[in-house]
Amino acid sequence: PMRRVGCTLVICPVVAVIQWAQEIERHTAKGSARVLLYHGARRGSQKYDFDTFDFVVTTYSTIEADYRKHIMPPKIRCDYCNKQFYPEKLKIHLRYYCGPDALRTEKQAKQTSKKWADTKVKGKGKGKGKRKSGSEEEEDFEELGTKSRGKSPLHSVRWERIILDEAHFIKDRRCNTARAVFALESEYKWALSGTPLQNRVGELYSLIRFLQIFPYSNYFCKDCDCQILDTNMKKKCDCGHSSVRHFCWWNKYIATPILYGSASFEGRRAMTLLKEKVLKGIVLRRTKIGRAADLALPPKTVTLRRDSFDRNEMEFYEALYTQSCTQFDSYVVAGTLLNNYAHIFDLLTRLRQAVDHPYLVAFSKTAESREGCKNQQNGAMESQCGICHELAEDVVVTSCDHVFCKTCLMEYSATLGNVSCPSCSTPLTVDLTTENSRRKVPANLKGGKRSGILARLQSLADFKTSTKIDALREEIRNMIEHDGSAKGIVFSQFTSFLDLIEFSLQRSGIKCVQLNGKMNMVEKGRAIDTFINDPDCRIFLMSLKAGGVALNLTVASHVFLMDPWWNPAVESQAQDRIHRIGQFKPIR
Repeated sequence: PMRRVGCTLVICPVVAVIQWAQEIERHTAKGSARVLLYHGARRGSQKYDFDTFDFVVTTYSTIEADYRKHIMPPKIRCDYCNKQFYPEKLKIHLRYYCGPDALRTEKQAKQTSKKWADTKVKGKGKGKGKRKSGSEEEEDFEELGTKSRGKSPLHSVRWERIILDEAHFIKDRRCNTARAVFALESEYKWALSGTPLQNRVGELYSLIRFLQIFPYSNYFCKDCDCQILDTNMKKKCDCGHSSVRHFCWWNKYIATPILYGSASFEGRRAMTLLKEKVLKGIVLRRTKIGRAADLALPPKTVTLRRDSFDRNEMEFYEALYTQSCTQFDSYVVAGTLLNNYAHIFDLLTRLRQAVDHPYLVAFSKTAESREGCKNQQNGAMESQCGICHELAEDVVVTSCDHVFCKTCLMEYSATLGNVSCPSCSTPLTVDLTTENSRRKVPANLKGGKRSGILARLQSLADFKTSTKIDALREEIRNMIEHDGSAKGIVFSQFTSFLDLIEFSLQRSGIKCVQLNGKMNMVEKGRAIDTFINDPDCRIFLMSLKAGGVALNLTVASHVFLMDPWWNPAVESQAQDRIHRIGQFKPIR
């Protein structure tokens, strides 16, 4: 049995860690609550006695990283492409993707490779980008295996209570983050989310599986009374019957009827069962409308502003649109339209960026690669450790120009016995025992305000704004004229656009700070404190993904969404950073 500890484990997004600590301190007697922030590259080098704390606050990425490091099987390098895969995924990779005997399917043969991703631009072994979920290679083929390399500190104890903040982070039950959370044990479990269901009913299962609510989270055997939380299709259950003889209660009575017949009798019955029986018994729901008298929130006004391109922007957009249509038509003529969704999505993204600012397309990294230039402008992303994804501490730069914390790289090598770069699988030749190995990070890897798209502009003196930026500045000016103490939050999906907005606002004398996913926890906390406490800081620039959840920013009364998102729930969450308890001003 696991050792029991009497403290509460809080798992939240990185941006909310410091705020959780501050809220705990604010709502408890001074000195009565002991809080541990379990985060950062050096967390594994310390010994923790969790019994000496009342709260342990950590992040989803930390939980997932510890789980992958200690519990999941080590990756194996492919002999042909030098990339690393989990054992079961390697079998699929060799069968369909790589090697002399690989059999590419008819669908794969129709997929078009991106022309700008050739080896001359990226360099051998350096083209490993972020893998997109949903691709064939991302299907759930790997098996966790039975050989464990030990448990992480968080997985080796039984907690008194586990709280998931923004619990929809585990909505995909097959992802490693969800698996890492499922592996935690506790006496009590809470799941907090304003948007537990965003895309489909099946997303609720991850929360029910985490809460382990019987019978909704269980698998049942058709041949005996066996009841289990998880099943492995490649192994027999402990009851002796095959895994195919087990069924998931949720899939049988809720997900499948709704998926295949939401308008049918079975689908309507499943929806009624979900609403009246399942959710009523496990969800504590309080809406703003239902508790309006208690909350007394100020009114919220939503305005849709429409502006027209100037002549240069219109010409640029029409040229890009024509080019995109030509590419799209080529897929239609070739009969490969359904096999190139990723490329079509890329074309649409470029059009959306052109509406924000032509610079996002003309000076993007992709455009630079298309011209055959060696892209050395990775900025702040390259100064992040490739293992913990935080700002690198005690920096080590490998021969393949990837940056890591020295501690992370040493633990990675010691744990996995791997001598290849975790980012690109290039063999490591760095000597971690000498000072020479900790090479100074090149200027192009350090990041900073001139590292992103601004560094790719030929001359900042010739910087031109866009219609959207001009409209934003006008709205900010009206905001300040109407209320001298008003503050606003600007959201965009493109961090490069935030850089352009920041430069334009600062040039106009408007003080602002920015928060995005490239910043570490300390930098995010510093930006939040500056915006809240500095009366001269009027604007908070945020990426929709990094700042649209978990934050309490009632000091602001205006929200500006610079580009729409396909999921309205995400936009609503972003707006609710200011429309919440503690807000007294009317918001726009």
